[in-house]
Amino acid sequence: MYGGIYCFETNDEFDNPYYSIAKEKPSPLTEAFDETYFEQLLSPEAVQKLSLKAALATEQRIPGLGNGSLQDILWNANLHPKRKTNTLSDEEVQNLYNSLKQTLAEMTRMGGRSTEKDLFGQPGGYRVVMCVANNGKPCPKCGTTILKQAYMGGSIYTCSCCQALS
Repeated sequence: MYGGIYCFETNDEFDNPYYSIAKEKPSPLTEAFDETYFEQLLSPEAVQKLSLKAALATEQRIPGLGNGSLQDILWNANLHPKRKTNTLSDEEVQNLYNSLKQTLAEMTRMGGRSTEKDLFGQPGGYRVVMCVANNGKPCPKCGTTILKQAYMGGSIYTCSCCQALS
């Protein structure tokens, strides 16, 4: 939603915690962000107690991944944002990993999400499913109404059929 460009010499000190974290961790668009790495992100006991939204879109565990992108990732994986991380089966973790990699790759390939604009004011080509524009509309997979809920200081959009909480 917001961006900035910083220009500095590589030997200059740039004290920004988000930048430092992003430099330390692999991008989910790279091969370094593999299944083993992803499973390690989800394995600490503190993370296991969190909802999927909290585990994946906070604390810069995956730098740059925010709530907006996460909504479609979880929908594609058939997982509810409030679902506790420690309730996922091995198959669900693998589906989540695949959805994360594929959804972000598609968003990148399409020039970003349709709900955001580039530096020239052009919207991205990736058609977001789980967003305010589709609240109350039928889910493209099953036809159930997409619902908006307040959660963790923001909103989540879900399909109660495709993304059952249990």
